[in-house]
Amino acid sequence: MTSTSVAPSPDKILWLSIVQGWAILLVVIDHVNGFTYSGEPGEFYPLSEWVHRFCYSFHMPLFMFVSGALLYYSRIAKGWKVGSLYKDKLKRLLLPYICFTVIAFLIKAPLASVTKRGMDISAAGFLNALFDPANGPLGELWFIGTLLWLMFMYPLYQTMLKSLWTEVILLAVTLVPFIFGMETNVKGWLNISGVPQYAFYFVAGMLFFKYNGIRVFERSIWAAVAATVLYAGCFLLLPDGNLITATLGILMSFGWGVRIAGKLNLFSSFRDHSFQIFLVGLFPQMFVELVLWSRFHSEMALLPFYIVSCLLALYSGVLLSKMASRLPCKYLRWGFGLK
Repeated sequence: MTSTSVAPSPDKILWLSIVQGWAILLVVIDHVNGFTYSGEPGEFYPLSEWVHRFCYSFHMPLFMFVSGALLYYSRIAKGWKVGSLYKDKLKRLLLPYICFTVIAFLIKAPLASVTKRGMDISAAGFLNALFDPANGPLGELWFIGTLLWLMFMYPLYQTMLKSLWTEVILLAVTLVPFIFGMETNVKGWLNISGVPQYAFYFVAGMLFFKYNGIRVFERSIWAAVAATVLYAGCFLLLPDGNLITATLGILMSFGWGVRIAGKLNLFSSFRDHSFQIFLVGLFPQMFVELVLWSRFHSEMALLPFYIVSCLLALYSGVLLSKMASRLPCKYLRWGFGLK
C-alpha cells in the first residue's frame, strides 16, 4: 500500500477524507432519532434504539478526534502563528455559528407552536441562543461552541507538544474528568461545559497524527479487525457513553478507513462537504418529521423514512456547499463555512 505519511502536504489524505465522510454519516443518522421516530413518547422503536446506541457510542468523539488530527496536520505541523489561527477559526467557525443561529431563529420562530422545544421569540431570546447554543433554536450547534474553545487553546498545544513528557501530562489531564466522573454544570458560554467531555479525543487526535499512529493499520488488516472485535464487545457489555468504547470505535473507523482507501471510493459524493452537511442537514430532517412522518407514523415505515431523512440531509448539504462556493462575496461564503 502506498505510504500515507502525515508529512505536511497540500494534498488531501484519502483515508482521512473517508473517515470524515463516515463521521458525518453517523451524525446525520443519529439526528433522525432526535425526532419522533418512536412508539410512545420518550421511547424508541427497537431499530431506532439500536441505531441510536451505535451512533452515540462514538460519533461525536470521532468528530473531535478528526478535528484535533486536522489541527495538528494543517496548522501545528506547519507552524501557524496564534494570531493567524484565531483569525482563521473565528472566520471558519464563529461566523457560520452566528449565521446558522440567525437562520434557525428565523425559520423556527413562525413554527414555534409546532416545534418540540419552546422558543423565546425576542431580542433577549436571540442573544441567549448565541450565548447558549445547546438551548437555542438549533441545539446541535453546541458542537461548534465546544470546538471553538478547544481551538482557542492553540498556544497550550504549541507548548505542550514539544516534548513527550509534556504530551503525557496534557493527555493525562484530559483523562481526569473520566477517571473521577467529573461533570461541568456551567450553562452557556458557547457550551464550554463540553470541553472536559471532549478534550481527550481532541488531544488524542493531535498525538495520533504527530506519531503517525495510522501505520499500525497500514501494516496489517488484523489491527482493524482487532479494533472492531474489541469495539463490538465493549458496545455490548459496557454502559453507553463509555470512554473505552468510544476510543475503540474511533480506532475501528480509522483502521477501516485506511484499508479501504485506494480500493473503494467510499462516501465520495458527500465526504468533502461534512461541515456544510452538519450546518444545514437538520432542516430537511425537520421537514421530513413535520410534513411526512407525523402523517404516516408507522413502525413499518421507519426504515424508508430513515433513508429519506438521511439522503435529504446529506445532499442538501452538498448542494448548499456547491451553491455557496459560487457566491461572489467572500463574507457570504464565510457564513457557510467556506473559504
